[in-house]
Amino acid sequence: MKHLRSVLARATLLALALATAAQAHFVWLERDSATGDVAAFFGEWIQDLRETEDGYLKIITAPKAFASDGTEIAVTRAHNRLPVAANEAPGDLRLTAFYWSEKSKTLSHYQAKLGRSETAAKHALELVPAAADSNTFTLRLRGAPVPDADVVLFTAAGWSRTFKTDADGKVTIETPWPGQAVIEVAHVEKTPGEHDGHPYDTLRHVSTLTFTAK
Repeated sequence: MKHLRSVLARATLLALALATAAQAHFVWLERDSATGDVAAFFGEWIQDLRETEDGYLKIITAPKAFASDGTEIAVTRAHNRLPVAANEAPGDLRLTAFYWSEKSKTLSHYQAKLGRSETAAKHALELVPAAADSNTFTLRLRGAPVPDADVVLFTAAGWSRTFKTDADGKVTIETPWPGQAVIEVAHVEKTPGEHDGHPYDTLRHVSTLTFTAK
């Protein structure tokens, strides 16, 4: 009985740790400046924390990547990343992945985009630039603007700032330093549903945009 309680306790702690990681982390796409290779990562970008298959990367299952024209692109798995066979595909690249927490009955929908050249949303939750390479965006959820939402900018200089969308879902960010930047936005829908056979009470969208500030 004591052994069974110990096993159950460890299982509970693992479930809590996975849920915590899923809440705090996000998925982002990144292009290697030297090789041009594209990969998705799971962790904390500004802290350079990239989860591995020995850790929490394994909870990101069945990721799918898409080219600008909607063509699906192959995604493989490596120790600390999910390589994307982009093959220098033109336009913005997108990747989606899910994590379902049995304990909290929450479905996390990760939606990552690389580039800000396109002015139409294709993810469920996406920051859409007013023009190619613009710092003004509209946050859209299934096409509808999302007002009063936090938009968090992380920069390669180790600087971050939170902006807010206005009543029309618009936001203009400031990028004081050149280099790679990542924006994270999240939105929670407390509407029950089902995904891939898993019932959920809450759908949590986590969307990121990676781009190069100039």
